[in-house]
Amino acid sequence: MKKLALLSFNLLLILFFTRGIFAQTMDSAAVKPFNDGLAKIQKADYKGALADFENALKVEKDYRIYYQIGFAQQNLNNPDEAISAYKNTIKEKPDFDAAYNNLGNVYFSQGKYQDAIDNFDKVLSISKNDTVQNTVKYNIALCYTSLAQAAEKSKNNKKAVELLKKAVSNYDYDAAYFYLARDYFIMNQFDNSIKAGENAIKYRKSISEGSIYYYMGVAYSKKNDTKKAKEYLEKAKADPVYKTYAETVLKSLK
Repeated sequence: MKKLALLSFNLLLILFFTRGIFAQTMDSAAVKPFNDGLAKIQKADYKGALADFENALKVEKDYRIYYQIGFAQQNLNNPDEAISAYKNTIKEKPDFDAAYNNLGNVYFSQGKYQDAIDNFDKVLSISKNDTVQNTVKYNIALCYTSLAQAAEKSKNNKKAVELLKKAVSNYDYDAAYFYLARDYFIMNQFDNSIKAGENAIKYRKSISEGSIYYYMGVAYSKKNDTKKAKEYLEKAKADPVYKTYAETVLKSLK
């Protein structure tokens, strides 16, 4: 389950908002190196593009140049330099949502999830595009889920639940619902565990059904609903990870 969740989180790292960033109002001497850099970006020549953008920046401190420098640095795995460039972008144009988005992505890659959330929230406050809004809400859900996993490792299931509820308030993320089901079970809140499991099934995209069925089954067993417990645990047996666990609980119910 942990590996699958991490693969889902890694999707965030490739989510960028592609924008037509043109140079109509840029100083004419900066236009050529800027456009040369854009052409190299299209070819994934990020080092070459960075050199062009740096030359353009010598002519004019334009937010579009800073943004592309950030993008190039990000793709060159230079997160600190990317952060600096995106912050300069925002300094020059505070309402440029794409810069906040990419800044959030970089912070996510560094494990700075609250910083990522703060920047994604800025995107939500600026952008009116439904697709952008939905994507960013998904990103925020991933951040809160990551924070919740850290809380779980510290045995703070109550804090994890608070964070996971924030995750699903932004986006119906199946893994967040699964972790809610698990945390509620650990906290002996079996009805809440079952409800979270039902939502995990309803919105399932990336996680195994067996993992959800197992926690729903054991929650029903704690409620002394043997019929429901057996129903879900039998389904959980189809998952090789949870097969032995499910069989053990089933034996105790006979």
